[in-house]
Amino acid sequence: MMPRFYTSNVTETSSSTENHGVPYMNITADERDVHPITHYIELYIIPILCIIGVIGNTVSTIIFMHKTLRNSSCSIFLAVRGMSDNGFLTTLLIPWISRTFRLGLGSTNGACQIIVFLTYVCGFISVWMVVFLTAENYIRICRPFVVSRICTPTKAKLVAAAFGLIAVALYNFPFWTMTPSSCESYPSLYNIIQGLVYTDTVLTLVFPFVCIVLLMTAIVCDLVRSYKRRNHLRAPNARNNRNPMAKVTKMLFAVTISFFVLNLPSHVNRLRIALINTNTGGDFSSLDQAVGQITLLIYYSSLAFNIVLYITFGSKFRCVFLEVFCSRCKDHISCMASNYEKQYTERSTSVLLLRNQGTELVPIEQLTVENDVNNEC
Repeated sequence: MMPRFYTSNVTETSSSTENHGVPYMNITADERDVHPITHYIELYIIPILCIIGVIGNTVSTIIFMHKTLRNSSCSIFLAVRGMSDNGFLTTLLIPWISRTFRLGLGSTNGACQIIVFLTYVCGFISVWMVVFLTAENYIRICRPFVVSRICTPTKAKLVAAAFGLIAVALYNFPFWTMTPSSCESYPSLYNIIQGLVYTDTVLTLVFPFVCIVLLMTAIVCDLVRSYKRRNHLRAPNARNNRNPMAKVTKMLFAVTISFFVLNLPSHVNRLRIALINTNTGGDFSSLDQAVGQITLLIYYSSLAFNIVLYITFGSKFRCVFLEVFCSRCKDHISCMASNYEKQYTERSTSVLLLRNQGTELVPIEQLTVENDVNNEC
């Protein structure tokens, strides 16, 4: 018989959705054997994390859809990511509510299937929005003269919609591989489910990892070449000029590095559980459950605290955030922005612009028009 979707995520085999942390929505006898850490995380930390994450993602989505930012394609990607992260966190919060208040939603026809489906879809969309954000920043930094043609809000919306449809097509398997009244898979479809889970690993870990590493490497190499060339030519005031690409790069590194640091533990544990299942037939100890819950908690934090990164590393996001939620600061922010622009213009009348064909000095006004096409999210 195929295993059920137990309360503890790591007790599932590779044919279940432990990799996304879908808890079973009813209290089972297995709860008596769970590790205290597992119980504490499931009962207290996860709901708190979900509530904080839903609030933070909702606020960040509102900011990215603000009139000041919504015409930027990267804002579209980040807004979609915020909505998908909210969907994922909601799929964690609903089972917790069901278990805590004994609602028994797990026995409701189709409830568990919908939860598993939304978990996979939201996880897939969230990961690929980070990939597209990285690709866009690669274009802005390494190919700035095609930004206005490629990085448009319309194209960003089309890409997001297309990947939403792809996710629905790929992850509808819970509706035909699981029984409607429970989270139990059909034994005859065991191999198909395993294949789908491994495919998900490739689509949400291997491919994104390779894409982002390649893009990040290209960005770093391009910036290193740029700074070396600037230093070599010793252009007037070149070292004192603030590179408009630097802020984008800082934001990119923050989002990308946090994504990998917080996602890798759960994926490593996911592979470890698959090996344990192969060697022992799915005999997991309470310590395995605790380790799995800790790695999943780290993963959940990557969905819940993105707004902290945006506020810390995104100056335009921070200004709009203060403008929307702290209206008294609006005049002060406008004054600061005006003073900064004035000082920056006075200090720098030219900037070194590196092209693939050579090097050229252009006025700062031209650079702003040419490169700053919604350059910062």
